[in-house]
Amino acid sequence: MVTVPLFITGRVSDDRRAIAIAAALVCSALPGVFLALFGGVIADRFERRRILVRTYTLVAAVSLCYVLLSAGDVGQVWPVFILAGIVGSAAAFTQPARQSMVPQMLGQSQLPNGIILGTVAFMASAHFLGPMAGGLLADGIGLTSGFSAEVVLLALGAVIYSRIATDRPQPSGHSIRRDLAEGLRYARRSPVIRGLLLLAALPPLFFVGPLSVTVVLMVQDVFQARDAFVGILMGCFGIGVLAGSVLMTLRPLPRRGLLLTGSVIVGGVTFVAYGLSTSAEMAIAVLVFWGLGAALFINLVVSLLQETTSKEMMGRVMSMYALAFAAAGPIGFAQAGALTSLFGPREAIVTSGAVVAAIGLLAVLFLRPVRSLR
Repeated sequence: MVTVPLFITGRVSDDRRAIAIAAALVCSALPGVFLALFGGVIADRFERRRILVRTYTLVAAVSLCYVLLSAGDVGQVWPVFILAGIVGSAAAFTQPARQSMVPQMLGQSQLPNGIILGTVAFMASAHFLGPMAGGLLADGIGLTSGFSAEVVLLALGAVIYSRIATDRPQPSGHSIRRDLAEGLRYARRSPVIRGLLLLAALPPLFFVGPLSVTVVLMVQDVFQARDAFVGILMGCFGIGVLAGSVLMTLRPLPRRGLLLTGSVIVGGVTFVAYGLSTSAEMAIAVLVFWGLGAALFINLVVSLLQETTSKEMMGRVMSMYALAFAAAGPIGFAQAGALTSLFGPREAIVTSGAVVAAIGLLAVLFLRPVRSLR
C-alpha cells in the first residue's frame, strides 16, 4: 500500500501519477472479480493452511521481483501492472481460505472475539506496522529496503501457516461448478447475507480506492510533507482499527445490525473530514478516529456473516465477501483516479465520503434484515 505507489510516483510525470497508481491498483483487484468464487470452492475442498502457504510464497516471490526492479533502478512502470495482477490472483484464494479457517478452530461462543483478534493481527501487519515501516524504510534507507522487508515478512507468514493444524474439508462429491452454484443459491435465499454482502462492497468502492490513490498526492501536494508521512497516515488508520477492535472485546455489543449500518454514516462523515484536513497532523487525528469506526464495520460484517452461514458453505460465502470487495475495488480505484485527475485529491475524497454517508442513512432506514440483527 506504500512501497508500490512510491515506486510508481518516482517514475512517471506529475500529471500521470494518480492514473498510474489507480491502474496498478485495478490490476491488483481485477483478478479477484473472476477468481474469488472459485477460491471459495477451493477453500471448501482442500486444506486451507496448504492454500495459504502456497499463496504467501507466491506473493513473496513477487516482492523479490520488486527488490530487483528497485535495486536496478528500472525506469519503466509496466512490470508493476503484471506483478499486481499476480498478487491479486493470489489474494482471490488467500482471503476465503484465511477467513474460513477461524470457524474451524473456534466454537460458536468464541467466534466473535476470534474474528476480532484476527482483524487485529491482519490490521497490525497490513495497515499499521507494514505501511508505517515501509514508509519509514523508503524515506530513511531507500525503497529497496522496504521491498526487502516485504519478502522476509511474507516468507515468515508462509512458515507460520504451515504449522497451523486444520481439518481437511469433507468433499461434497460434486463438481466445482455444482458446488459453486449451490453456494450462490444459498446466499441468494438469505436476505441477511445479501444485505451484508451489499454493505461489504462500500469500503473498496468509496474508501479504499480514494485513500489508496490519493494518499501519496495528499502528502506530497496538499500537506507538502515528507514521504514518510505516507506510511504514517496509513499506519494511523491501522492504529484506530487496532484500538477499536480491542475495545470491542471488552463486552458484547447490543443491536449489532444497527451499529453496523450506523457506522457507515459515521465512516462517510469522517472521510469527508479527512479530505478537508489542512495539515498532516490534522489528518493523523482524523484517520485514527476513522479507524475506530472501521473496526466496528469490519468486525461486525465478518462476524455476522460467519454466524449466519453454515460451516459447509463457509468458504463459498466468504469468497462472495471477497468478491464483493474485489468487484467493487477496480471501480473504486478507477473512479478515484478519474476524479483526482480531473478535480484533485481533496475533491475525490470529499465526494466519496458524502456518497457513503448518504448510503448509510438509507441502510439505517430501509435495510431491515441487517439493521434488526442482534
